[in-house]
Amino acid sequence: MTDLSTLRQATEDDVERALAEAYVSLPITDKAAALEFFNRMLDVLAGEGVGTDE
Repeated sequence: MTDLSTLRQATEDDVERALAEAYVSLPITDKAAALEFFNRMLDVLAGEGVGTDE
C-alpha cells in the first residue's frame, strides 16, 4: 500500500509515467479525469500495472 509520504515524494517522471498510461492528458479539466490520473499515480508509485498489459 502507498502511504502519504510516498505520494508527496512523487517526481515529474512519476507524473509522466502515470499520464502515459492513462486516457487523460493535461490540462485535467473534470472530476473523472482527475480521478483517473490519481488512480494511475497510485499504480505508478506502487509499481502496479506500469509497463505491463494489466
